[in-house]
Amino acid sequence: MYHGVEQVAEDPYQLCVTPARFAEQMTWLAERGLRGVSIETLVAAMRDGQARGLVGITFDDGYVNVLENAVPELLQHDFTATMFIVSGLLGGTNEWDGEPVWPLMSAEQVAQVAAAKMEIGSHGVTHIPLSGLDAHRQRAEISESRSKLSELLGRPVRGFAYPYGAMDASARRAVRDAGYDYACSVITPTSDLGIMALPRIVFGQRDSPGRLAVKRVFFRSTIAAKGTWRKISENSAASRSRAV
Repeated sequence: MYHGVEQVAEDPYQLCVTPARFAEQMTWLAERGLRGVSIETLVAAMRDGQARGLVGITFDDGYVNVLENAVPELLQHDFTATMFIVSGLLGGTNEWDGEPVWPLMSAEQVAQVAAAKMEIGSHGVTHIPLSGLDAHRQRAEISESRSKLSELLGRPVRGFAYPYGAMDASARRAVRDAGYDYACSVITPTSDLGIMALPRIVFGQRDSPGRLAVKRVFFRSTIAAKGTWRKISENSAASRSRAV
């Protein structure tokens, strides 16, 4: 899980990694025989039992610096990724954060990212937390974003990421009912894990090769040991059956 890839003067929420650090992290993956892929690709591989060696890479919010700095590095390694876009703020800024102000990709830039074989997913219409939100507003944030982005791309948007990682049972149902194949959270209780609540690991500026090695061991032992991937695969199959 990433947000921005840029050398910035202020980063109070620690959302950015520098281009040099990002390149180092992608090289670290490649040197270990791991391949960065979109979540759409990863979920399909999970369903087929072919996910070994794949690493889902995501970027929330849709910052212009991701297009400028992350996409070229991904392509250099023949990696793909998923970019979760705030559909109601195309060409705007991250107004939900206040300061610092960072530009978001325009509709044309989102299309450019998609043309580079990156997956485009939804991050809501206005980037508000969905947990505890009334059902009507939840549905609007979730379904309207999918409609707008699908129209822009000329293909259905498959994935959703909960803004701030905030979700509840109602939000997960609304995402499923809106037609998404999967949704990403951040830290997720074991009881909520599934295809509508995929956990993610934050990669940040402090994550040197040494820290990445530690994270790989730590998350392998704490997530995989709980049967998370088996549960996700089972829920994924059930979700696909319902869709059919």
